[in-house]
Amino acid sequence: MRYYHRARFKIYPREIFDILVALAVLIFSLSVIMGGGIEHFTSYLIVSSLAVITGFFLHEMSHKYMAFRYGFPAAFQAWYIGLGIALFSAFMGFLFAAPGAVMVYGYPSKRENGIISAAGPSTNIILGFSLLAAGYLFPQFSFALWYVAYFNFFLAFFNLLPIPPMDGTKIIPWNIKAYILLMVGSITGIALFYI
Repeated sequence: MRYYHRARFKIYPREIFDILVALAVLIFSLSVIMGGGIEHFTSYLIVSSLAVITGFFLHEMSHKYMAFRYGFPAAFQAWYIGLGIALFSAFMGFLFAAPGAVMVYGYPSKRENGIISAAGPSTNIILGFSLLAAGYLFPQFSFALWYVAYFNFFLAFFNLLPIPPMDGTKIIPWNIKAYILLMVGSITGIALFYI
């Protein structure tokens, strides 16, 4: 049986800078996509912030947390070319974002790598359904809550695509049933917005 030395979770100084830059670019880009003119920009900035923090930030931190649980240091590294593409695409009317990823240092097994990879989409799906329910409980905030929920479901689906280096390519070799369950959860969440 493998013994896990659970390293203490920490965020590195350079990582903080990369996270803040990625958050700023993604929030601004998503706000631009939402449109509505300058008079609504502040409202859209708030909604975009909630979407990016829950969808992107918590997704990446879930990967990082699971890596540390298995004893592997991990850190988010921004991909500045991808952030530039996100910014450019937002002004073109769509959002294509590849902001970076959590890099895991060490040699996790197939199972460990699968679980670390599944942590991100799982977080998005759980948050998505929670926010969806909250939208029904608090109808005055339903637009914001459902928008953020949709963002989480879509991010889970996108990351589960079996295309390298997406999470799906690491989950499938570990456990195909877990992959199918996560994919069904993300697709179901997205489909609920079109029913």
